[in-house]
Amino acid sequence: MSGPEQLEGMHAAAFTRANSEPDTIFYAQRVPDSLMDMGARTAVTALYQTALPVGGAVLDLMAGALSHYPQEATFQRVVGLGISKSALDSNPVLGERVVQDLNEVTMLPFDDDSFDAVTLCDGLAYLTQPLAVLTEAVRVLKPGAPLILTFSDQFHAAKAVAIWQALEPADRVRLASVLMSRAGLAELDTGEVVPPEDLTAWRDTVHAVIGRKPRN
Repeated sequence: MSGPEQLEGMHAAAFTRANSEPDTIFYAQRVPDSLMDMGARTAVTALYQTALPVGGAVLDLMAGALSHYPQEATFQRVVGLGISKSALDSNPVLGERVVQDLNEVTMLPFDDDSFDAVTLCDGLAYLTQPLAVLTEAVRVLKPGAPLILTFSDQFHAAKAVAIWQALEPADRVRLASVLMSRAGLAELDTGEVVPPEDLTAWRDTVHAVIGRKPRN
């Protein structure tokens, strides 16, 4: 494992964290579930309904017990990569499961141009080497395929990197966009995702950034 990334234009300690305990230990002591409320999770699913390629191969990075994929959607291949084997095993949509801590090993165990989409939900806040991970995500995407990044305003303060905690939500969107652009993604689209109007359980704002791997 190398140390936190030091990226041009950002503070040297930008991707350090208050809690240096291994993630596998930290999250083993907590329920492997999303911090998003029901409405926010529904909003992410609504986005996936329009953005994920039905029938394609999809990869869920930093996956847990929930992937928020539409129940009615069918995919050729669904792979989840996360740090908790028990959480991955309880995720019903996954066809393949890979246990890996991306803060320890950033290289993804997949071939180039393998996936029609990659999703990363509520995970960017915790990556100490985000550019390395996003660059790997671009590598395994097929040309023209999207990386769909979503996050709410909720996070584990002990494990979120310093720059994430220092920024306001709108600036976190800009940070995500900068990192995705530096990783090689293009056609970036940003915005907020909202659930159906009749869903009153929603409180969290969900931010989304979608970028695509260039075709050439």
